[in-house]
Formats: sequence, C-alpha cells, structure tokens
Amino acid sequence: MRKYMKYEIKGSYKFILGIIAIVLIASTIIQLNISRQIKFEMMGSGNDITGFGAFMLVISMLVIFGAFLTAFFQIIGSFRKELYEDRGYLTFTLPLTGNKILGAKLVVAIIWFTTLGVSIVLYNLLFAMILYGPQWAEVMNFIKEAIRMINSSFLSVAIVSGLSAIMTLILIYFSMALSRVSVRNKKIGGLWFIIFIILSSLSSYLMYSVSEAIPYFLSLDSFKIFHSYELNFLSNVTMGQVIVFGNNFDAYINIFGVLSLIVISIGAFLTTGYLIEKKIDL
Repeated sequence: MRKYMKYEIKGSYKFILGIIAIVLIASTIIQLNISRQIKFEMMGSGNDITGFGAFMLVISMLVIFGAFLTAFFQIIGSFRKELYEDRGYLTFTLPLTGNKILGAKLVVAIIWFTTLGVSIVLYNLLFAMILYGPQWAEVMNFIKEAIRMINSSFLSVAIVSGLSAIMTLILIYFSMALSRVSVRNKKIGGLWFIIFIILSSLSSYLMYSVSEAIPYFLSLDSFKIFHSYELNFLSNVTMGQVIVFGNNFDAYINIFGVLSLIVISIGAFLTTGYLIEKKIDL
C-alpha cells in the first residue's frame, strides 16, 4: 500500500505544486491590494482603491477558488482514470485489496488538501510579517486573541467539516465504482454524478433524521453533553443540525449526527472496496 501511495504522489505532485504556485501568486496580489488600501486609509484618502486594484482583488479570489476546485477534480479524476482508462488494468492486478487501493487514494487526497491549505496559511502569515513590519506584532496579538476566543469552536467546525469532506470524497468514489458494475450485462457508465447526488441527498437526510431523533450535543469547551431543550438560549437552533453555534463563538456538535456521518463513511468505504475487488468488470 505504501508503494502504491508513493506512486500516486509521484504521479500528481507536479500538478499540485503548480496549483499551489498559482494560489500563492493570487494570495500575494490580494495582500498587496489590502496593504495598499490600508496605506490610503492611514494617509486619510478614505476608500481610494483603484478600479484596476479592485478588479485584480476579485480576480485573485476567483483564481484561489478555481485552484481549489481544479485540485479537487484532479484528485477525483485520478480514481476515475483507474475505472475508465487502461491504467486500471495495471492497478487492479496489483496484490492489493480493494480497501487498500481505495485507502491509498483517500490518504493521498487528504495529504494534498492538507498540503494546499497549510501552504496557503503559512505563506500568508510569513508574507504579512514582511509586508506589515512593525504592525505585525499587533496583528499577531489580534490573531492570538481570536484563536483563544474561538479555539474549541474552531476545533468543532474543523472536525465536522473534515469528516463531511471525507464522506463526500468516499461517496464520489462509491458512485464511480457503482457506475462500473454490470447490471444485467449493462453498465450505468457516465451517470456516476447523478448517483452521487442521490447518495449525498440520502446521506444528508439520514443524518438530519438521526440528529433530530436524538438531539444530544457535545461541547468541546467543557466536554458536557446537552439536550436540545438546554440550548434554547441559542438563536435559530433546530434539532436536525449536526453542529450549532451560540454566543461567544460557542459551538455544539450533535453526537449521533456525527456518528451517523462516520457510519455512512465507513459503510461506503467498505462497499466501494468490495466493488473494486469483486464486482468491477474492466
């Protein structure tokens, strides 16, 4: 499995590095425009940003969004090639189980998304340190205070978002694998996206139903469990939410909603591995 992961990384690292380079260039343009706007305000010029500067700011933000989207399609496209192109004949003859092949794909995808995110955060912090000079200490104090205030909430959001992203990726892989399974000597083929939409909708409905039926929420700040009626002081709380937010950036995770998310992810993963190993006819 490790050798297969190395093969996957070797085959995609140039593309990912290119994406990172594009995002860093766009981030530089955004920071320079922000720095210029701050200087205008300090000089008493008000909101005196040029039309070209505003245009470049918007374009740079769109480039970052597009880069993340491109990286996402590249990652899921790697699995699609195994199923729809000749390279699948080599991959599926390796002495690896379906779960190991899928696991390697999933781990590499997580590595690339993590690398992309960490690179952007670190670059922007270092560039801001150089760009703002003496004011950087004040910026860091503000960041530290913000992190202190939203620490547990940020962790809650990160956990739910990370698990949701992994489930989405697994459901995409499952949909692609299911589209290659023969039913009465016929393949569904390119309809995998429709399958994904259906599976994703069913999964969301199941998580909502479980969250509503068993509305117990966990606070990572105090590690206490609350029933939904104990959170009535929060605004716009519905029992079906997997995560809810309160005052002072407090966040509460629906325990059984997250558990259902994990169960769906594991079930889809194991089923996809089984399809890869036993049912897919290349």
